[in-house]
Amino acid sequence: MVNLRVCALECEALRGLLQERAAQCLVLDCRSFFSFNAAHIRGSCNVRLSTIVRRRAKGALALEHVVPSEELRARLRQGLVHTVVLLDERSADLELPRRDSTLLLALGALGREARGARLCFLKGEWVRGRAPPRGEAGGSGGGSCARPAAGWALTPRPSLCPAGGFEAFSSACAELCTKAAAPAGLSLPLSAGSAPGSADSGCSSCGTPLYDQGGPVEILPFLYLGSAYHASRKDMLDALGITALINVSANCPNHFEGHYRYKSIPVEDNHKADISSWFNEAIDFIDSVKNDGGRVFVHCQAGISRSATICLAYLMRTNRVKLDEAFEFVKQRRSIISPNFSFMGQLLQFESQVLAPNCSAEAGSPAMAVLDRGASTTTVFNFPVSIPVHTSSSALSYLQSPITTSPSC
Repeated sequence: MVNLRVCALECEALRGLLQERAAQCLVLDCRSFFSFNAAHIRGSCNVRLSTIVRRRAKGALALEHVVPSEELRARLRQGLVHTVVLLDERSADLELPRRDSTLLLALGALGREARGARLCFLKGEWVRGRAPPRGEAGGSGGGSCARPAAGWALTPRPSLCPAGGFEAFSSACAELCTKAAAPAGLSLPLSAGSAPGSADSGCSSCGTPLYDQGGPVEILPFLYLGSAYHASRKDMLDALGITALINVSANCPNHFEGHYRYKSIPVEDNHKADISSWFNEAIDFIDSVKNDGGRVFVHCQAGISRSATICLAYLMRTNRVKLDEAFEFVKQRRSIISPNFSFMGQLLQFESQVLAPNCSAEAGSPAMAVLDRGASTTTVFNFPVSIPVHTSSSALSYLQSPITTSPSC
């Protein structure tokens, strides 16, 4: 059992740390992938724990799950990070988060493996507002929830409720946070004057297919998704700062091979295509461009099925998120995405691999050897794990969702 000493940190104190000693301060944001990407403290890192990892951690979570960056882990273990600040959405007291919450599991891992750093919890203050209902932060809905803080139970003013975490900090120090904004995209005139080989080159905007309208959409600051038409518009690509393209088709041309890096993934959009065998190569390519400071545009013919599948695989692997989370994230940016039935099945199989990469039942498989090449070999769980992919009712109902039906892409 690790006895933790955790300091409570006010928002103004964190502001001072970030302004004066940012290089020695690590901020770990324990909110969801969606919340973090909507807005977060500049320079913070998102801690993401899959349901499987959280359920089976039992207080023995490895630091690799909390801080995926090998460089940051080394700085922590070498004592180069003076203060680690953890926060969630709005908890103002450490007794409010659930015992199996990402925040408390992360604190346990840090207490065992980063003992040279001061651990802090971003607290808040009592403010006027609606008290959270039972089952949310501050409630007691369920045996796994911590007891509400004494101040909450005894306060004579029920109109007061605790505000902490990112909610409090973003209100007090908005200039140190990214601003929530609509997904970035680009819209240029649908003129084919500079679009060699583009389809429907003489169409007006009203006659252009929906998937070719607008421009490439930003999935992440270095990752864009769109159609073959967009890939033929050098003006669009240059305006977005694109430096490399992934062409997920067998017949779409690479128009500007002298200007951009290209990676071709020659798969068809049908139920026989094995797109999953290309996931790791595509992910490595995207990461190499990202590490070089570039931006990647992923396209197929329509930017609906094949290229969307590659983007989903990238999000799932690099952010350790489930397929449904990644799907919703991408769909918010390009609403017409719809990988075919077979691709969704392959993504579900990939999900079982990326969410439990260290489980012994999977560790010996060739697929996992490729998936985790170069990754840490630390074993977190010592018992075999078997994850059904196509037998669960939830998985089957998801595969039968209307989102999987799409025109040929």
